Order: sequence, then C-alpha cells, then structure tokens
Amino acid sequence: MQRSCSICAWLARRGAVLLLGCLMLLACGTAASSPPVAAVVPTPTPVPTVTTPPARPTGRPVASPTAPTPPPATVPAGSGALSERGVRIRADGVLLVDAQPFFPYGFALYPQYNTQEFRPETLRSIAASGFNTLHAPIRVNYPELQADAAALGMRLIAEIYPYELDDAGIVRAIRHVKDGPALLAYAIADDVDDGEYYTPELVTRINQLVKTVDRQHPTYISGFVPQRINLFMQSADTVAMQSYPIGKTYWEHARIGHVNYALATAIAAARPFNRPVIANLQAFAWPEQRQPTAAEIRNMTYQALVNNVRGIIYYTYNDGYWRLEEHPTVLQALRDLAPEVRRLAPVLLDGVYTPLQTGKPDLLAAQWRYGGEVYVMVVNATDQASAVTVNLATPVSGAAKPVFDQRPAGMTFNAGRLQGSLQPMAVHVYVFNAAR
Repeated sequence: MQRSCSICAWLARRGAVLLLGCLMLLACGTAASSPPVAAVVPTPTPVPTVTTPPARPTGRPVASPTAPTPPPATVPAGSGALSERGVRIRADGVLLVDAQPFFPYGFALYPQYNTQEFRPETLRSIAASGFNTLHAPIRVNYPELQADAAALGMRLIAEIYPYELDDAGIVRAIRHVKDGPALLAYAIADDVDDGEYYTPELVTRINQLVKTVDRQHPTYISGFVPQRINLFMQSADTVAMQSYPIGKTYWEHARIGHVNYALATAIAAARPFNRPVIANLQAFAWPEQRQPTAAEIRNMTYQALVNNVRGIIYYTYNDGYWRLEEHPTVLQALRDLAPEVRRLAPVLLDGVYTPLQTGKPDLLAAQWRYGGEVYVMVVNATDQASAVTVNLATPVSGAAKPVFDQRPAGMTFNAGRLQGSLQPMAVHVYVFNAAR
C-alpha cells in the first residue's frame, strides 16, 4: 500500500523490517516470562511445499499461479450467524467479523506502536474520529496494539514482509498475532503487480504458508496496476487496489477519475473468484507536489463507494515521511467523511446494489435498496460541471431527499428520472421511499 514507485517509502519499509528482525532476535533473549507466541526461536525445518522468497526482488509475474489457492471460507449472502468465530467472506464479498458484516474504514500506519511516532492517544483519536481499521506491520509489541485496538472496537490488518523473512520467519510472525484480539486480515504482499518481485506463484505459496498456521483470518494483497492485478486474483482472499492520482503530474493517468477506472477494473477481475476489493485511496502528497483538497478526498471516497468496494484504507496516516497530523486540512477532510461512511455502512453492507448508467464515463451513479428505502449516489469525477440524467432501477415514491445536510444537492426527480447539474467533483447522495 506504500506510495508505489517511491524509493524513499520502500527503503523506509525495509528499514522497518530490519528493526522488526532485530527486535524479535532480542525477544529471544528476554526473560522466560516473555509469552511463547512472541518467541523467535528458529523452527527446525521449513514448512513443506513452500519455497522461501529470494532475498532481493528478482521475479516477474507470469500468466497464472501453478496451483490456485483454495477459495476463502464463504457463507451465503443474508445467511444467519456462524457458530465459528473469526473472519469470513460472505458470498457477496462482504467481510463477516464474528458473523457480523463489517466495512473496514481506516488508515495505513507504519511506525511501531507505543512510540513517539505512534502513541496510544493517536490510536484513541483515530477511533474517536469514526475509523475502525488500521493497516499496521507486525512488530514485537503487536499484541499490545491488538489489545488496545480491541478495547476501542478497532480491527487490524497485520502486515508481514515476506521478502525479508524466510518461511520460518513468516510462521513466527503469524503465530505472534493469530490468537490475539482485533485481527482482521494478514497483508502478505504490497505493490504485488509491479513486476519487480512478486509472481502469482510466489504470492500463492506465501498465502498457503499463512493458511498452515491460521485459517481463521483472510489474507490481503495490494496492487496499483489495473491491467495486471487480474493475475493475482487467486493468490489471496482479499485484494486492494491503490489509486493515488492527485499531484502525480508526470503520470499519464493523473486525473481524479482514475480512481473509478482502477477500482472498476479490479472489481471486474475479482468477481469470478468472489474476491472482495478494498480501495486504497490517497491521503498524502507526492514529494514536492500539493496535497489533495477536501473536495478531491470526498470525490475519491465516493468513487470507491459507488463501485461497491468492501472497505477503504487511506494511505497514509504515518509512513515515516508523511504524517497526517502535520496536515490538518487533509486530516479534517477525512474526519468529516467518517460520519458519512458510518451512516451509509449498513446500506453498503446489506443493501441490494445496482450500478446506474449516466451516458458519460466520468459521471458515476449507483443505487442500493435497503429495507423500505432506495439510496442513490451520483458522482462527477471531473473538473467540469455537467448535466446528468439517471434512470433509477427501482420504483420509488416522493422527492429526492438529501442524506447529508450541508452537502451538494438540488437534483430533481420525476417519472423515474433523477436529473440535474453537478458541479466539478460534486457528490450527491439521496434517499427515496421504495414504492410498495
């Protein structure tokens, strides 16, 4: 989920891994009171059938994995509670945490917990702002983070660094956290589709290795190349798609509508395999470039929602270079969005989703029927004002009622059509009564 192609961020991540290895080796020499799960005593023999990743990135992806990973545990959409606790994937791609639908919404945050860079009060502030998930690398004191996150009702995507660990190291990392609270998933490969290190076969083997230790939590990968992410759809249980277009002026896809393109492409590739797609969205500035505006952040967020993603993780709260707390306008824009996502989460999780046509590629629309209501989103993913007409897929009654006060509105509804003009980067969200 790091800023793809950013050498500084990559080096920072590798430095974090070296720190993790040093701390784990130190943990081996601590007093006998250290919990067994945190021990890093080398295993006598590697886990069979899994090839150790090379020490440096060398591989390139090929067409498909040699042995597809068994599909993640699923339950039918709308089914009742599971007797088994853990994280499952419903037949419609929704994540179930202890049998309850869950929409991950939060940040990547890389420094070690309970340090100056990541204090317990930071965790409390993030939770109090309405975010429920952190993507954070496994470190020696991860159980402490798990306990504090659980107390706040948060979940963790625990990242391992397979290009720095042998098989035994990966197994130790999983054992270190698997029985602790708050665990949502294991992030096993980042920038998976860049062609520099990972192949589908390698990621599949890492996935299978993780499953030999813990089958109660899904695996997670993240990519940024829409044309290549399809190669990895059978290599992990959940797939994240990055899109960070703001300020990347040298890039041919540096337009805000790239978020829709990237996510729509990934979701189409994931659909045959029932892989949930989670959006990795931009909450940072590229080096020597401007940061996203509040309007752009809201627009990118709703481009993700209108594509029916199964969660959103913003990059980044703190990666050692970008510290969100030092950018108050970006942080406030994200905090302003959190109540909206929380309000819509039941609709996104359990509503019946239908994409809607606008006749224009960068004007996006979708509806969800939820209970006796129909929710409609319309997004202008351009910097130009545009008129739009949307034909709803479900009979409704009454006027178009804005879901959120103080947000753009003004479209009218007549004879099954929602019509109006959208200002540049505007997002409209309405609710109707479903016709009986």
